[in-house]
Amino acid sequence: MIVSTPAPPSFRLRPAAPDSGGTGGTWRCLARRGMLHSECEAFEQLWLAPGATWTHEPAHGTEAALYAVAGSASVHTEAATGPGADDGGGAAEERTLDAGGALLVGARAAVRVTAGAEGLDLLAVRVLPADVVSRLPARVPELPAREQTPIFRPPIDGGH
Repeated sequence: MIVSTPAPPSFRLRPAAPDSGGTGGTWRCLARRGMLHSECEAFEQLWLAPGATWTHEPAHGTEAALYAVAGSASVHTEAATGPGADDGGGAAEERTLDAGGALLVGARAAVRVTAGAEGLDLLAVRVLPADVVSRLPARVPELPAREQTPIFRPPIDGGH
């Protein structure tokens, strides 16, 4: 078992109301694209104080998977816009996100998450959308020859 003390947050978010005197929450980037071998932009931990918000705009250029670790929130979504968006005339929606719940956010969606009365502890994984990834060169990790073992060595012609 690994036990550690949480590090101080990387960034403190603004309060929901400027005159509240409190904090809007904290944001910590756990991993960023240069640290990961994938199309993952970022892996983030957010704690939103009651009434504080987190937003995702189409201009961000990423998709997001959100996981509510603790607390609850209301989620307001606008219809997707831009190229590739469903032109079915989708209307805005309001939903609830409770602890243990997940939310997938498309690249062209505008979403606002507002923390409930107890606040919200949220994990966010931001990734590049498929239309961007499909234009990237293949990225396959490979060990140097001296570090390869039979388990990780790619097969040679003839299956050896």
